[in-house]
Amino acid sequence: MSQWVMIFAAILLNVGGHVFLKAGMNKTGAINPLLLISDFKKVFFTSPFVLLGIFSYVASVALYMVVLSRTYLSFAYPLMMSTGYVLIVIFSWQVFREPFSFYKWIGMGLILVGVVLIGK
Repeated sequence: MSQWVMIFAAILLNVGGHVFLKAGMNKTGAINPLLLISDFKKVFFTSPFVLLGIFSYVASVALYMVVLSRTYLSFAYPLMMSTGYVLIVIFSWQVFREPFSFYKWIGMGLILVGVVLIGK
């Protein structure tokens, strides 16, 4: 499997983890941080989206480890994080109907330009 395919699969799994966790927490509702440990079973096992989110994170980390074994950290990490930021904004806007502004477009463009510059 090519390095590019693996890194973009890791990015999509990471973004998927965020999206699934948000969907699960939307169904669960607000959590009191002082009760997170005692209510862990309730939060963890009542939503398949939370389980999918955690699975996506674990799979993302596993695949990212493979990527790191084959390329530079200074290449993989900025690419993964910045692309993840951009995709999270787009998915949040499309899936959760979160607000999207002109400034977000500008920010995403600057992030992507930065990644290109770092990768050179």
